[in-house]
Amino acid sequence: MNGDDLTKDELLSRFLQLEQRVEELEHENKRKDEKIDQLQEQLDQKDERIEELETRLRKYENPHTPPSKRRSATDESPTAQDDEDDDIRTDGGTPGRKEGHDPEWRTVADPDEVVEVTCECCPECGEHFDESAGVSPRLVEEIPDPQPPEITQYNRHHYECDSCGTQTVASHPDCPGEGQFGVNVIAQAALSRYDHRLTYRKIADRFEQLHGLELSGASAWHATERAARAGRCEYEQLRRQIQEAEIVHVDETGIKRDGEQAWLWTFRTDEHTLYAVRESRGHDVPAEVLGEDFAGAVICDGWTAYPAFSSNLQRCWAHILREAEDVADDYEDAEPIYRTLRQMYVGLQSWLETDPSTRERAQMHRSSRNGLRSLVERSVADEPVATLLGKIEGGIDHWLTFVGEPAISPTNNAAENALREPVVLRKIIGTLRNDRGMFVHETLLSLLATWRQQGRNPYAELKRVVENNEMVSQTHAVPAVESSG
Repeated sequence: MNGDDLTKDELLSRFLQLEQRVEELEHENKRKDEKIDQLQEQLDQKDERIEELETRLRKYENPHTPPSKRRSATDESPTAQDDEDDDIRTDGGTPGRKEGHDPEWRTVADPDEVVEVTCECCPECGEHFDESAGVSPRLVEEIPDPQPPEITQYNRHHYECDSCGTQTVASHPDCPGEGQFGVNVIAQAALSRYDHRLTYRKIADRFEQLHGLELSGASAWHATERAARAGRCEYEQLRRQIQEAEIVHVDETGIKRDGEQAWLWTFRTDEHTLYAVRESRGHDVPAEVLGEDFAGAVICDGWTAYPAFSSNLQRCWAHILREAEDVADDYEDAEPIYRTLRQMYVGLQSWLETDPSTRERAQMHRSSRNGLRSLVERSVADEPVATLLGKIEGGIDHWLTFVGEPAISPTNNAAENALREPVVLRKIIGTLRNDRGMFVHETLLSLLATWRQQGRNPYAELKRVVENNEMVSQTHAVPAVESSG
């Protein structure tokens, strides 16, 4: 049947059907457009979320992030694994002590009291026991209940000399020069803050819960500040000891001072660690802390402040190897650069284990330097690869110091390790409020880190410092380090 055979009514009916179909198709297209817009909006949200996560991830996966802080290669949480996989570590290692290492057992002291636990009769049938068939000893360690505070009133008598008129106030070794808190309260407040990472409010809560000693968070702060002021003289002694060191690891990390950017510097030797909070990240800080005439070697990263301070540097190989590996992951031209650097580093480490002579070290230093020079002279097209080569060339005089000096480490891991505890504390405290906060922060961090390095008891040392040292005045409780000389 064609259109000529249709009546007028049939044509009108067919037209109405087609019109209705068009409306249905238009409605369906509209719904699909709305669905497409909805999906596009969801896609845009996911793109924003991906960009946000990638930005956060770059914090943990970049050339300057140490391996200990990098994310695991697996995205699955260890707690989400099956029970049979509970002993699998996400960092590729295995749990427990290494094969061939002797186990470490906890030392248990001799008992202060022995209690004989006996039984008269059988609990089942009531038969009397004649004698014990053996003894099953169990050592139980307990601490005494917290003691309430001891409150002592010191009536300090005043005297005036009849001869010269000098006025004297009698002193007592257990009576602090200022404030109403004794040595133990001051030492425990400081240790709770900088070793146990408690806020001042929680320090106050702890004193009240354990000892019934009522004090506010502000009082806990003042007690901690007194510990810092008592320990400042030892802080200055520590600085002078580091100034005399032959090798110092130096690093810095950001910290807030009243919400503004500041820097926490660390200076570490084998036996001492010193922190300095400054608003500067320039070479003036090492010059201030170490002294402008510092003659030792500085192990550091590639920050420009260090070559501006000293020419006797050892640049950190861990940093440059991580950076080279990251660039090589994205650019083919960087792969031979990373491979050459790694082979050179591993080869030098193995060669140094043979205990070469001074002359052999000098020859190897020249040879390795020529190798680095040849490496940076290659031509590359990609800007990130050229930047990498520029960094290698910029430190050409400082990569191989460890080859000639046996005591110098090729990495700055010691300083990076020293910054881990302050970084954790930084996440808790947020910002230092003022100069007094900077003073307390750098002083107590330095003393506690040094005492731990030397195997000394931090609590006993804090008590000694508070009891024996004279506190500096509050007007001098500022983070400025006196110039040496």
